[in-house]
Amino acid sequence: MPETEHEIDTAVEGLCLRANWADADRAGVRAVLAPWFADGWCVDAVLTAVDRRPDGARQGPPRRRDQVAQDFLRARLRTWWPSGEQRSRPPVEGMSLGAWWRVNRRNARLNAPRRVPHLTEEGVRAREEAGERLRDRFRDPVERARARGRRNREALDALLVPGLAVPTFEDSRRLLADIRVPAHPVCQRCGCRTVVYEQAA
Repeated sequence: MPETEHEIDTAVEGLCLRANWADADRAGVRAVLAPWFADGWCVDAVLTAVDRRPDGARQGPPRRRDQVAQDFLRARLRTWWPSGEQRSRPPVEGMSLGAWWRVNRRNARLNAPRRVPHLTEEGVRAREEAGERLRDRFRDPVERARARGRRNREALDALLVPGLAVPTFEDSRRLLADIRVPAHPVCQRCGCRTVVYEQAA
């Protein structure tokens, strides 16, 4: 709802840009719209009135290039001024240019892309690892298996006690060789271990 002369000029320019009327005579459009703005209409209300009648029906096709913008605008707004004395209520409630600007800035802030926070060293490492895993999907299957084996080996090595050597297969064999399995006498008659019976009794 423009109020000052500067606001009316800004509203006229905004309407021409939104309606894609680059060739419109701004002074002619301003002469048509100034009384409507004085009655509480805003640019959104004017654009709605150009497209729709008060009952909601469509007004007709958009303006052609051979039509004069202010004449087209005057003809479309005539349906919203049937008596020629009092204009109809605007289809969209108007607001001052300052209020519109504040709402527009607030919406711009809410819809602006969020700033990416600065990553810490751990965040950078996690991002690189995630990228590496993503790239692994496009590698050769054999290479993927080798990379998975390397990751598993690194995870197991991280469990070792610092300062101790990695156990070898010989260490495992030696541990098994040191285990003495007790010999249990077997009953010659039924083949059962006699010690088991004695412990059960």
